[in-house]
Amino acid sequence: MSPRSVHKRLATVTLALLAGAGFAPAVPALAQDQAASIELFAADGTTALGDTVLHPGDRIVVRGRGFDPAANTGGLPVPVPPGVPHGTFVTFGAFAPDWRPSAGAPTTSRAATRAEVQWVLSESALNQVPRAPFDLQRTIRNQWVPLAADGTFSTTIEVTQPTKIPADAGYGVYTYAAAEAVNPAQELAVPVRFDPTPGPNTPKTPPADLTWAVAPGFSSTITGPLQGSVTGADGAATRDSALTFALDDADIDPRTGRGVLRYRGTILAFTRFHLGEIALADPWIEFTEHGTWLTAETSTSDTVGTDSLRRIRIAELDAVPNPGQTEWADVQATFEPVLAPTSLQLYAGRATAPLSFRY
Repeated sequence: MSPRSVHKRLATVTLALLAGAGFAPAVPALAQDQAASIELFAADGTTALGDTVLHPGDRIVVRGRGFDPAANTGGLPVPVPPGVPHGTFVTFGAFAPDWRPSAGAPTTSRAATRAEVQWVLSESALNQVPRAPFDLQRTIRNQWVPLAADGTFSTTIEVTQPTKIPADAGYGVYTYAAAEAVNPAQELAVPVRFDPTPGPNTPKTPPADLTWAVAPGFSSTITGPLQGSVTGADGAATRDSALTFALDDADIDPRTGRGVLRYRGTILAFTRFHLGEIALADPWIEFTEHGTWLTAETSTSDTVGTDSLRRIRIAELDAVPNPGQTEWADVQATFEPVLAPTSLQLYAGRATAPLSFRY
């Protein structure tokens, strides 16, 4: 998905929302007047976290109180419409000493794993987020934490190692107004002792049996100008700009070398606020008498992620069946003339990034 295409899509969404107008905030009031605060607990939800040392994969239960459901009505016009409370972000991260949006700190001062940032918002406000012409409620529900009428919430955060950590950053759990709303009263920080070395709950890195970067600049465009993220799960992972998948099974005829190599895992690529979200899952290498193809389950539209997938041919590979061969490096390939979702159609007929795979 090119930056120009996504910027055009964001502009279209914004105009559609503004043209609809008529959105009016209807959120419950705080049960009592109190300052916003958060408390941290271990994964059991009862033991105070205190100075416990955490590792990647550990979990923190965060409980908040005093978060006004009617606050934060400014900010971006998408995905929450103007005038509707935008809610509050809560995340584990490594933030610079001067990180607060109300003091003009840039986003680079706040390092967090985008996929793990949670969005605290009242259900009343969420219900005012439009579902057409784009389902913007879905973009919030992926990370939604309900905010009660009395200003309280409870959620569980998985600890992950952020990238591009700012100088002198401190690890902790942070809250701040969502979607570029500004509210210094909700800019909170609770320090956490973090050790980035693997611990007992750290997910094991899956083997990189198939490695592919899709196309030149694919991941860097998503994580750069589109302000999104590329994540892997269930056997898939991201390593620098490459996507990797674990071998699931191999069904190869030893006499001809023809057959199918099946890999497992799901890659999710999404733009800021998940306004664009596409998935690529369970790729196969299919050696046939007519050619070799890469197929995979891909999203049926640019905004559904894993909600709706369909297997398609993605690319034809410059590789022939070869009995006894079990490893291929830097295989050249060409994208198919017809791709889905629409954003991938930008690559149709072009050279892909090289593939390496084994079984």
